[in-house]
Amino acid sequence: MAASTVNSTESYDRSRDVKQFEDTKTGVKGLVDSGITTIPRFFIHPPDKLSDLSPNSTTRPGSDVIPTIDLSGVNDSDLRSTIVEKVTCASRELGFFQITNHGIEDELLESVIGAIKGFHEQPADIKKRVYSRDDMKRSVSFFSNFDLFHSKAANWGDTLQIKLGPTLPELDEIPEIYRKQVMVWNEKVRKLGELLMEVLCEGLGIDKGKLKELQCTEGRTMVGNYYPYCPQPHLTTGIVSHTDAGVLTILLQDQTGGLQVKYHDEWVDVKPVPGALVINIGDLLQACFFSFAGCAFVLVLAYGLVVCVWSFVVFTFAALFAFLV
Repeated sequence: MAASTVNSTESYDRSRDVKQFEDTKTGVKGLVDSGITTIPRFFIHPPDKLSDLSPNSTTRPGSDVIPTIDLSGVNDSDLRSTIVEKVTCASRELGFFQITNHGIEDELLESVIGAIKGFHEQPADIKKRVYSRDDMKRSVSFFSNFDLFHSKAANWGDTLQIKLGPTLPELDEIPEIYRKQVMVWNEKVRKLGELLMEVLCEGLGIDKGKLKELQCTEGRTMVGNYYPYCPQPHLTTGIVSHTDAGVLTILLQDQTGGLQVKYHDEWVDVKPVPGALVINIGDLLQACFFSFAGCAFVLVLAYGLVVCVWSFVVFTFAALFAFLV
C-alpha cells in the first residue's frame, strides 16, 4: 500500500513534511522513538531504484569477489611486494577491498562503534545541541540526510560528522561521550592512511612518499552513520548509491551487514569480517592513477547495519592544486 503512494497523483506537500521533520532536530531515530509503524512518504524511493537491492538475490556474485588482504607482513621486505600487488590489483579492478591485521586493535574498533552508537542513542535534547547543517562553521555536527531539501527521496539514517584535519577541533567541541575514542581513532587512521598511500605509490611505480608529500593525509573527516530500525525497509535505503570523493575512505562497519558495492552492474554484499576495515579508493585517486577503472559505487540497505564509521581522507586545496598542475 505504501509503495503505491509513490505513484499517486494526489497533491503532496513534500516541502512541508520535510520541514516538519527537520524542525524536530531528532533525525530518523526521533521518528523511531515516536512509535511510527510506516515511514514518511519523503523517505520512499521509487520501486525501480530498489528492485535490484534484495539481499537474498541468487543471481548476484558472492561477497568473495571483494578481496580481504592481510597486511601483517607489510613491513617485511619478503612479503611486502605481494601485499603491494594485491592492494594495487584490488584498487584498479574494483576500487574496494577489506584489510586485516592493519594495526588498529579490535578493542578500539569495538569502542568506536559503541561510542558512535551511544551518541545516537542519547536523549534527543542532548543531541540537539550539535544539530546543524552549516558544516562550514562547525567542526562537529549532527544531522539527518545532508541533501534532505534537494534529494528526490531521503535515506533512513542519521549522521554525526567530525572534521579532524588539517586542524583538529577544540576538545570541548567534541561531545564527551565519544571524545576519547575519536582522538585515538584519528591518530590510528592517519597512520594507516599513510601506510596505504605508501603501498599504493609503490604499486603505481612512483615514490612511496609522493601522496604524503602532496598533503593527501591532511584533510580528514570522520562520519558516524546510524541506521535505526526501519518499519518498512523494503521502501527505502540507509544510504543511496554513491561514490566517495577524495583520496580514500577507511570504513568500519558493525557485524550486522547491509553495506553493498557495485561489481559489474550487480550489487554485492560486503560481508563483515571480524577485525577488518573496508577500504574504498576515492574518485580523485581513481581519476588520477586508475583512470581506466570505474569509480566504486556504494550503498547501505535500510535493514541490517546499525553503525558505520566512515573516515574520509580528502584532498586539501593545496594537494588538489598540486595534482591538477
